[in-house]
Amino acid sequence: MKLTQFILILLFSSFAIGQGKKNEIKITGKITGKIPDIIEYTLPIHGIDYFGFTDSAQIDSSGNFQITISLEKTSFIDLSNSYKSYGTLIVEPGMTYKVSINTEASENKFVVESPNQKGQILYNQIPNRSMIVGGHFELETKKYTQDSVPSEIKQKIEQSKEVEMAEFKKLLKEKVISKDFYNLVETDRDYFHKGIQGGLAFINYLLVAQNKNKLSKEQFSEMWKEIFQSNPVTNPKLLSSPWFYFYIENYLRYNELILEKVDTKIIAEFQKKGQIHTHNINNAKKHLSGLQLEYYFAAYVYYEAINNNYEKELITLFEQFKKEYPSSPYTHFLEPVIMPIIAFHKKQAEPLNEKINFIANSSSLNSVNDVLKSLNGKQYYVDIWATWCSPCKAEFKDNAKLYELLKSKNITMVYISIDKESREKQWKEMIHFYNLEGYHIRVNEKLDANLRSLYGNQSMGIPWHFLTDENGNIVKKNVSGPSEIENLEKQLSNN
Repeated sequence: MKLTQFILILLFSSFAIGQGKKNEIKITGKITGKIPDIIEYTLPIHGIDYFGFTDSAQIDSSGNFQITISLEKTSFIDLSNSYKSYGTLIVEPGMTYKVSINTEASENKFVVESPNQKGQILYNQIPNRSMIVGGHFELETKKYTQDSVPSEIKQKIEQSKEVEMAEFKKLLKEKVISKDFYNLVETDRDYFHKGIQGGLAFINYLLVAQNKNKLSKEQFSEMWKEIFQSNPVTNPKLLSSPWFYFYIENYLRYNELILEKVDTKIIAEFQKKGQIHTHNINNAKKHLSGLQLEYYFAAYVYYEAINNNYEKELITLFEQFKKEYPSSPYTHFLEPVIMPIIAFHKKQAEPLNEKINFIANSSSLNSVNDVLKSLNGKQYYVDIWATWCSPCKAEFKDNAKLYELLKSKNITMVYISIDKESREKQWKEMIHFYNLEGYHIRVNEKLDANLRSLYGNQSMGIPWHFLTDENGNIVKKNVSGPSEIENLEKQLSNN
């Protein structure tokens, strides 16, 4: 073989390591520990990373999986299962990534082999890198809620960002990470920290009504204004950030509450009439256009739908979205979360299960003892829940096993909802939809206070399950829910 041919082959081979097709990325992975059936991954359409716009790949019995995606530009891809993040990749077109995930390890759960490996490790150490990892901007504002000097607040936030970016800058300077990798992280973290500033302004706005705001209206309004001047929502780079949705949401609040001075009573009236989502989308249409509007519209409908409040209004908005964007790639992600809402309202036309009983004279029952003594049972399994509580509703899918177990133990099922009176309709509709067999009562003020006293904290965590005797005296303050039926069976057997 000629020397020039050998050199060319050598160069080609070395270039091919870590490379795929020009606009394609490949992720090969291995999961150890508890292995799920599938792994979900955010699908970066137009480079967009949103926790709800996902596809999935099968995982074999040994924990191996493979993902191939056509990619337009450097993007975030979050790997997860049921909204639980395993880790985030920053991927570039044409690259190949090898991922190791340990679902049971306390450290080093997510390891990536790639040309930007040190950058991947560093990014995954950020505690607020995405919504399903870190929550909302408002959670980050806790560090600054007692501060009253805008210049100092902005300086602290900027310093926080600089500390976060310092190691990435070092890796870039040492050519350990690529320029595209660095630029995406820099844009994302810049918008995230500006979002914190906007979140703080919004919280101060809300605190005005209680006279607890640390910043004056002029101060927080100016702080709010500044972020959209330095970091406009029209910047196409924002689309790639996992924080796009919440940054836009904050921007729309600023326009409505500060620039347009819309009275919160008017907004509350839309809520009361069941038109709040339509109002919010109409507000978005006044300030967004093009891809930003299409993305926000779809993300909004998805986010509200997965809360499982089953608002009929979301069905109408979904139909409106399809009409306005007939070829949208996001429709595919919306259909699965809209179908349960359609099923919910269809269920309301069916007769109520005869095993569902609403407790009479509920307004005069002011304690758990009052409620349960009126039922004349031997023992009671009590579920404290609310229509707005997603974890509460997630438990209901295992109710068939629960009812079978309670029947074998001669234990009576009681549901106590802490919903306010304004949610009476939603409360009864959800009982019907989830087919919650047993006795039902919605708290009055005194019963609510009694529950919180029994719980031992005004910030009562729900779902809360406990066991009582025939008089309503708690014999086991915390027992498992239906999703942990085997553990619950042991707890009931030891009673």
